[in-house]
Amino acid sequence: MFRASEERKTGKVLLDTTNTELAKKMGFERTDKYMYSKSVEWDEVEIIEEREPYSLD
Repeated sequence: MFRASEERKTGKVLLDTTNTELAKKMGFERTDKYMYSKSVEWDEVEIIEEREPYSLD
């Protein structure tokens, strides 16, 4: 799983992860001490949103 956001300048999807093994395997570039990022086209990703119910009680 990766955090995803849209790059406004290019229209691509920016994926971020702190998982070093996964980042190296998937060709991510190191962008910070513990962060790896990669820009991809929209047709290369599948957005899956997980939600957990919660109670205000």
